[in-house]
Amino acid sequence: MVLSLFVGMLLGGVGALSAYGPGLPNAIYNPYAYVLLAVVVGRTAAGFGWAVLSSVLAAFGVLLSTLSATLFEPGDWLTSLGDDGATMNLTVVNLVTIGVLSYLTKRPDRWGGLAAGGAVGLALFEGTDKMMPGPEFVPGFWPWGAAVMLVLAVGMLISLARRRDRICSALIALALGAFHFVFFTTGI
Repeated sequence: MVLSLFVGMLLGGVGALSAYGPGLPNAIYNPYAYVLLAVVVGRTAAGFGWAVLSSVLAAFGVLLSTLSATLFEPGDWLTSLGDDGATMNLTVVNLVTIGVLSYLTKRPDRWGGLAAGGAVGLALFEGTDKMMPGPEFVPGFWPWGAAVMLVLAVGMLISLARRRDRICSALIALALGAFHFVFFTTGI
């Protein structure tokens, strides 16, 4: 539990340092390293309450180290978690939800497959924002960053969903990704 906080702080610190480098490696690292942390923390939790607590601590570890890095920056600059409080809050909620859904994938029934699809769909939200013009658009993200996003999504499907639920999980993830793409990214 405390390890998830420290690992979150470490990954957030590395992410804050990578913000000083080229845009594409930073866009690939942020938030996918944090998504992988949320998946590992959620999947290895001993119970539902521990999954929630560990996911919250991991997300706050990332947030604390990233915000701490802004103390050394002149002006009002927030690294990689968004340019306003609402974006940071949504990122924290997204990471915690991915962690909790990753825990729920341990269920042997259809709900475990639904949880896996939900976790992958939420991970796709992060990449969709970077591909389309908008506040989180990263030039050059397509096709290399999108390829990393798809490899992460496929890897999450293979590792989280049971063999018989992978098609259902993939359909749920695609539906969530398409919903986000159509309604939030394009502004319809």
